[in-house]
Amino acid sequence: MSTVALRMAAILTGIAPIISFAHSYGPPPRVTAASGDNPRACTSCHTGNALNSGQGSVKIVLQSGAVYQPGVKQRITIQVADPNQRRWGFEFAARLNSDLLNGQAGDYTPVDNMTQVICEDGTARPCAGVSFIEHTSVGTRNGTRNGVSFQFDWTPPATNAGPVTLYVAGNAANGDNNLTGDFIYTSSIQLNPVTSSAPTVTAANIVSAATTIAGPLAANSWVTIYGSNLSATTRGWTDSDFVDGAMPYSLDGVSVVLTQFNAPRLAPIGYVSPSQVNFLLPSDVLATGTTLQFKNPAGTAAAVPITVQANAPQLFTADGKHVLCTHANGALASSSAPAAPGETIVLYGTGLGATTPALIPGIVPAAFAGLATLPQVTIGGAAATVVSAGVPPNAAGLYQINVQVPSDAPNGDLPVVVRLGTANSASTLLTIQK
Repeated sequence: MSTVALRMAAILTGIAPIISFAHSYGPPPRVTAASGDNPRACTSCHTGNALNSGQGSVKIVLQSGAVYQPGVKQRITIQVADPNQRRWGFEFAARLNSDLLNGQAGDYTPVDNMTQVICEDGTARPCAGVSFIEHTSVGTRNGTRNGVSFQFDWTPPATNAGPVTLYVAGNAANGDNNLTGDFIYTSSIQLNPVTSSAPTVTAANIVSAATTIAGPLAANSWVTIYGSNLSATTRGWTDSDFVDGAMPYSLDGVSVVLTQFNAPRLAPIGYVSPSQVNFLLPSDVLATGTTLQFKNPAGTAAAVPITVQANAPQLFTADGKHVLCTHANGALASSSAPAAPGETIVLYGTGLGATTPALIPGIVPAAFAGLATLPQVTIGGAAATVVSAGVPPNAAGLYQINVQVPSDAPNGDLPVVVRLGTANSASTLLTIQK
């Protein structure tokens, strides 16, 4: 290679990071407009439009609101929008309020190929000082109109570090590969730490999620725990909590441990809040002595016994009284759209036990799995014909029962009871109109 070629190679190597930062591979560090960052954010490179002067916005969306629980990972969504633009980017930083200049607050984890983490010197992790998460070239999605979302996980400091401020700069670009014609938006939000007492759970407050009635439970049942200090956050599971079809065994640090024959195991968690948590009793749990232990970042509740049996059918209700039911066309049956005598309707319940084929514990079913034994159903005290029953695809812990209303059923609100083996569901009501 000639001397000139060597010099050119050295020059190009030196400016390559600048070229990549100026285009779609991600911005340089410290352009979020946080303290110590460039106050002009990305307008220092993307010139021609003043900061926050366009018709768009950038937003930080938090599943749990403006709080963090020390050491508990949470999903963050960045929404960049502008009705006139077609290419997108961002840079995000989390700082301790006690040191907004250099106080790194926690760590970031990309969840797809749309984002990447860089250090203050522009290199990849590990980082000695502050760090940032930002878009990749793939994440810019050139040609996408109106706006896009970026998602990643943020793990706060392991201990209470006081208030934390999140900063973001969003780039709504026109996609022409030049540095003009783009709009830059900034936003920030302060999060406060949540500290709570240890959770309190009693056996009497562990109930069927369908009826909120305490009693025996069965495999593949949705179960509700009522108590205090159960979670610092309120949310249900989302698509991002699933990995390869597997249900999450923890949400925001909340978990349920079941023990049978001295062998502990986790149960899938579907919903968390300070006073209520819903979990799924695994599909292969045995009908034997079982203890339940509730855990969250604040502590562990005392273990309590629960009764697990082969079947414990319960029907979901629409209003706490009338059964959750649909017509054959999928429309909701109700007092204003009642079922008719002779009509085949669909009831929805939980706790109806084993299926054929057997369900895979912790995995959302991909295909219909029929009940190993069909239940008996009475409507208004009269036997109804059960056409089919089982767990539909993509419905963890939910059973559907296709049943024909007796042809001589009278008008009115009639009690509906499901019986499987020796276990009966609590009575719910179904409105019938000829």
